Amino acid sequence: MLTIFTIVLNGMPFIERHLAEFQKLKIPWRWRIVEGVSEPLGCTRWCKQVPDKWHNDFKSIDGTHEYLQSIQGGDVIIHSQGKAFSGKLEMIQQALFGVDNGVVMEVDADEMWRAEQIEGIYECLKGAEDGATMQFHCNFFVGENKRVVTREGYGSNWYEWMRAWKWGKNVCFTSHEPPRLNIQSRLVPRGVTETWGLVFNHYAYAIQKQVEFKEDFYGYKGLVDGWKELQKTIGPVRLSEYFPHLHDKSVADDC
Repeated sequence: MLTIFTIVLNGMPFIERHLAEFQKLKIPWRWRIVEGVSEPLGCTRWCKQVPDKWHNDFKSIDGTHEYLQSIQGGDVIIHSQGKAFSGKLEMIQQALFGVDNGVVMEVDADEMWRAEQIEGIYECLKGAEDGATMQFHCNFFVGENKRVVTREGYGSNWYEWMRAWKWGKNVCFTSHEPPRLNIQSRLVPRGVTETWGLVFNHYAYAIQKQVEFKEDFYGYKGLVDGWKELQKTIGPVRLSEYFPHLHDKSVADDC
C-alpha cells in the first residue's frame, strides 16, 4: 500500500490538481490530508504565529476546506479540528496514525507529480528495508513563469526534498523541516532519482497569495514587494536581489 500524506492550510488552486492524478495509479493507494493551523513549535519554532486573517476556526478560508470535504471518503481521508496543531510534526503524526507498513510519500499541496513517477517510487521502495528514503530534485517555481535554475542553494539545498520512505511499525518522523525519521537506513539521493526521471514541479511561490502568506508565516519582511519586482524581470537574475531573506547565489530564469 502507498500512503500519500498532505498537510495543508489554504492550498488552492493546487490542492485540486492531485486527485485526478492519484486516480490513475495502478497500485493500491490512499491519500491522507490534515488541514489546519500549526503552532510555531518544534522544527518550525522559527516561524510566526499564523495571523487570524488566514483561517476561520483554524480551517482554510480559500475554499480548500470545502473542497476537501467534497472528496472525502474511500481512498481519501481528511482530518481537521477546531484548534491549532502543536506544530507540523503533530499534523504528520495525525496523517500517519495507524500506518505501520508499506510506502509513505509526502506530497504538499503545491507539489505536482505524474502517476507514472509515483508508481516508480513505489516500486523502488516497496521491497526496501524500513526507513529507506528517496530524495528528489524539483522545478522550484518563484512565479507563474519563473523558476530557480541553479542546483545549489535556494530550492535545492542539500537537505531538501526527502519525499518518500519505506514505512514500518517502529518508524516515525522526528522532524518535518527537514523531514527526518527516527531510524537511519539507505538513501537514494536526488542525483540518482533525477536520472530516473523523478523530478517534480513545486509551485512554491507561483502566485501572490502564497507569497503574502509566507511573508506573514515565515517573517520574510519585504518578500511580496520583491516578488512583484521579480515578475517584471526578463532572463536570469540573482534571486537574492528580490527575496530579502536570501544570501546565496541562486538564480531564477524565465520558463
